Amino acid sequence: MKAKVTIYTQYYENYNVGSDGFGDVPQWKPKGGHEFEIEMDTDTLLYCDDADKIFSKMVSKHNSVAEKFEYKSYKIHFSEPTKLGTEAEFEEIWKSMDNNMPTPTDDIFSMMGLKKVEFPF
Repeated sequence: MKAKVTIYTQYYENYNVGSDGFGDVPQWKPKGGHEFEIEMDTDTLLYCDDADKIFSKMVSKHNSVAEKFEYKSYKIHFSEPTKLGTEAEFEEIWKSMDNNMPTPTDDIFSMMGLKKVEFPF
């Protein structure tokens, strides 16, 4: 059976860059996660003892002088996710909770009793 497989990695950027380009010794700074995806037969993956090593080598092919990826793990998606809801539902539940925190769509000025000033430019 074919399935989508998500490959989870740590993303790094090289901060040793100047007006002349990248320096000789890279200075890698972690910048968060990055995901890769591959579609493959699940039997191939489930019966392979070296999947982590293989995915690690595949991920490293995407490395460059500017960025690199470090393999972390993978997940097989045997089915499509079920839609949980909408952003509006999320905000409705958030507002119903007694947390006194404004949501991004609230007018923060009126909540604080302030008058919003519009600038002419």
